[in-house]
Amino acid sequence: MNKDDKRIEDLISKLMSADRLEQAPHNFTENVMSKIEALPKSKTFIYKPLIPKYVLWFITASFIGFVGYVVFQSSENSISLSEKYNLPDVSLNLLEGLSVDFSTTFMYAIVLFVIMLSIQIPLLKQYLNNRLTY
Repeated sequence: MNKDDKRIEDLISKLMSADRLEQAPHNFTENVMSKIEALPKSKTFIYKPLIPKYVLWFITASFIGFVGYVVFQSSENSISLSEKYNLPDVSLNLLEGLSVDFSTTFMYAIVLFVIMLSIQIPLLKQYLNNRLTY
């Protein structure tokens, strides 16, 4: 086994001595860098929301106006909307017969969870924003 290894090493030595290292042309780095600098710079992507801000403001103002109209209109008249438009009365008291008593420990845990979550979300948002900027 040792004799075969010696022959392989001798063969590799002969091949390596016959071969020489290739060298890059004289101005290789400068040529590559000039070609890289000549490439057009990519445009950065500017975030544009799907729905513009003025449309969101219009929807919000319309919703607030509608809610205000319903609240103030119903306070002036004693007739409810269901009577006014001849709609059936619908009762949405889903939790009417439900009574749940939570322990004070559970309530403290929920309050602490909400506080920690409200602290953690802005911190994570700031961390991710800093990580994404170059």
